[in-house]
Amino acid sequence: MNELLDWDIPFDRLEGLPLADVRVQAVEKEGVRAWRLLFTQRPRDRAKAGPAVQGARPLPMEEAQGVYRAEGLPPLALGEGRVRLGDLELTLWGLPHLEALPLLRLLSDGVPYPLLALRFALGAAHYYGLGERTGGLERRSRRFWNFTMDQPPRPGRDPLYQASPFLLRLEEGRALGLLLDESHPSLFDLGHAHPAEGRIAVAGPHLDLYLWEGSPLEVVRGLTLLTGRPAMPPLWALGYHQCRYSYADSQAVREVVEAFKAHDLPLEAVWLDIHYMEGYKVFTLSPHRFPDFRALSDELAQEGVRLVPIVDPGVKVEEGYRVFEEGKRRGVFILDDRDEPLVGGVWPRRAVWPDFSREEARAFWAEEVRAFAEENGFAGIWNDMNEPAVLELGGAEPPDKALPLTARQGGKSHLEARNLYALGMAEATHRGLAALGRRPFILTRSGFPGIQRYAFVWTGDNESRYEDMALSVPMLLSLGLSGVPFAGTDVGGFGLDTEPELLLRWTWLGALYPFFRNHSALGTRRQEPYAFGEPWTSRMREALRFRYRLLPYLYSLARQAHEEGLPLWRPLFLHWPEEPEARRDDEFLLGEALLAAPVLWQGARAREVYLPPGGWQDFWEGALWEGPRRLGVEAPLERLPLFQRAGTALPLTEPHAPTRSARWAHLEFRVALGREIRGRVYEDEGEGETLGAWSELLGSFDGQRLELRFVDRSSHPREAVFAEVRGVAPPSRGVGLAYQDGVLRLNLSSGEAWAEWDG
Repeated sequence: MNELLDWDIPFDRLEGLPLADVRVQAVEKEGVRAWRLLFTQRPRDRAKAGPAVQGARPLPMEEAQGVYRAEGLPPLALGEGRVRLGDLELTLWGLPHLEALPLLRLLSDGVPYPLLALRFALGAAHYYGLGERTGGLERRSRRFWNFTMDQPPRPGRDPLYQASPFLLRLEEGRALGLLLDESHPSLFDLGHAHPAEGRIAVAGPHLDLYLWEGSPLEVVRGLTLLTGRPAMPPLWALGYHQCRYSYADSQAVREVVEAFKAHDLPLEAVWLDIHYMEGYKVFTLSPHRFPDFRALSDELAQEGVRLVPIVDPGVKVEEGYRVFEEGKRRGVFILDDRDEPLVGGVWPRRAVWPDFSREEARAFWAEEVRAFAEENGFAGIWNDMNEPAVLELGGAEPPDKALPLTARQGGKSHLEARNLYALGMAEATHRGLAALGRRPFILTRSGFPGIQRYAFVWTGDNESRYEDMALSVPMLLSLGLSGVPFAGTDVGGFGLDTEPELLLRWTWLGALYPFFRNHSALGTRRQEPYAFGEPWTSRMREALRFRYRLLPYLYSLARQAHEEGLPLWRPLFLHWPEEPEARRDDEFLLGEALLAAPVLWQGARAREVYLPPGGWQDFWEGALWEGPRRLGVEAPLERLPLFQRAGTALPLTEPHAPTRSARWAHLEFRVALGREIRGRVYEDEGEGETLGAWSELLGSFDGQRLELRFVDRSSHPREAVFAEVRGVAPPSRGVGLAYQDGVLRLNLSSGEAWAEWDG
């Protein structure tokens, strides 16, 4: 694989290709309309279905003099070797067979052009997306491979665990989405080789591209609807998770749970790394380390603590091992180029890998997942090493930690199928957990567009450094832009030894991550929230409790992601695309109502914040500001700077753990005053498929009179419903109000309340 990734593609020897063989389609899926351009060289590929976009229906279109038109889409023009859509002009090129790498010539079945490319002028546009990458949000001047690889996120490293061939082009407030629906390795060069030119190359025999326009929010929404709406997670998945490589036996797990309880720290789940297994055999438990696992699982379930095991794809080669024997009998493992099961090594030093490109293998894996989770009471599954990663081939560790690209997966080579490996594994795992009658929860390291249909993502083996914490912000924002709304980074850092201030700052930031898990490596300093004693434990507790206060808002954003495809974390430019200062890497929006400006550097006790246009209220102190402006703010260790958008109402609750139901008996809306006020909250059982309901807080404020009305559609009993307003003077009159120390509370139990101030 390194041969391919180190290849300096000879773009100067590419040949311009005619567009006569380009198939043009207008397609629609989930209300999103896009142009599809498909260039093929073999008859068998003309009916190609993309791995990411499935189920899109063709739309009626007309063509006249090379201009294609379809309702709801901008005109697309083909002519003189060029494709034009708005300001974007693409030319199609191919690398002749004899100029390509021998590996590509071998695996491309003798087509004239084993590598295809698009070229376009970069212009004045900004470029974002491409998923999990190091560096800032802006992609210009760099190049990126899409090829899944077991490579931890370090500055300058590429590629990483995920493959995300999606680009968002932003110019003058309008966006264009470009999705390359190809599983073959692809390269996006955005001014690296030539500062004014963008190049998209596919190391394969066909090129399948989707294009759609809109606002940045519409383009991001379009991607997640074209590739599949994110799964609705169970409520507990949004709580706090604790992991270490490894809690290696029953006693270690119990000690962690007891310590959380003793320190009054909320805990939703404990995660088990590879040492829970017997001999690193997947779907087994060590009888020595976990002698009565079901008893442990049931015991913790009584306390509301769930267990999530790691399940890697490598299956140990061992006679009599049921999973291996059954997989061999059913013929579900990847084959080498001699059509024999390919044997390598991962944690078990002789292993084979299921071929998830085949339905037989997915069905086999789903059955194993269902039985394993049901028998042992597991709440979810953690898919790791699923690029797939390989630690041994032919008695040595391969330099790229990958299977041979000549390996066979069904009718495909591993070159074509590798990027889809984690997607197939996640689909099979999802199917197995869904058979238990609950919402599946899966965490994955690797993925491809569509992975959001099945799994959360985490960014792999980071390190305990401020640089890695800072890196997590643009990385998670980019994953959200690229269709993955549920993602997180190992809080505190996985490798190296963390320090108390770093852990505290990271825990506050993690309290806003879509996925919130503390995880550390074997041999490193312990970093559970209680590990450093006081005063750090109390400060960590406040951060964790804040996460649980936010759960109604987070759960509502999760539902919005499921229904509309919008990410939880959003760069500021998604809402203010024409504001140059909104293109920042160190701030973000949680939903559209809450702006976070985390402290990312050691020793900092203050920072500068950019507030976009409109009104903003300091979440903690209640001070009001009008944007756009830069603002210097204090940033004590006990919290991170947060600002609420004027006219919004955030649903909050009392911090209780573990979670039981997403029906909030105690509901409190934090209101930031604006002429019109709106907030909403989604509630259901927090589990299962029973449809829930959206309730709304509606109101207005004209400078003197504040009126609020709560429309409760949940049909479950409430203990209390309040609205809280900070930073206001005592009202002169009103209904259902209480006021103390600059905080106004309005009781909405009857559905309505109001307050009025004298002019």
